Amino acid sequence: MIAPGDRNLIDFGLNAGVVLKAPLPGRDDDSLGLGYGLAKVGRNVSGLDRDTAFYTGAFTPIRSTEHFFELTYQIQLAQWWMLQPDFQYVIRPGAGLADPNRPGQRIGNEAVFGLRTTLTF
Repeated sequence: MIAPGDRNLIDFGLNAGVVLKAPLPGRDDDSLGLGYGLAKVGRNVSGLDRDTAFYTGAFTPIRSTEHFFELTYQIQLAQWWMLQPDFQYVIRPGAGLADPNRPGQRIGNEAVFGLRTTLTF
């Protein structure tokens, strides 16, 4: 995806992934997924960050890119019940936003854990 940088926060984004069906012997209805994503902040937004830092003298990180990696496994526990744990790791969340709880620092990289279940009747 490419978007005009003069009117969008993100001017380039990329998402890719692969899913492996039946990754383990005897688990024909399970799936393993790996994903990657990238979001690049537009040049005008980075310029605003630079100007804000210059004119205010305050710590203002220059936003650039955010990356994420994802690993998920879909487990078919019964014909009617699916469980899906998920792990994501985000590098430079918000493309490098300032941390409101730690003045003078960026928000750190984040690990996100999730769990989804689906019941079908």
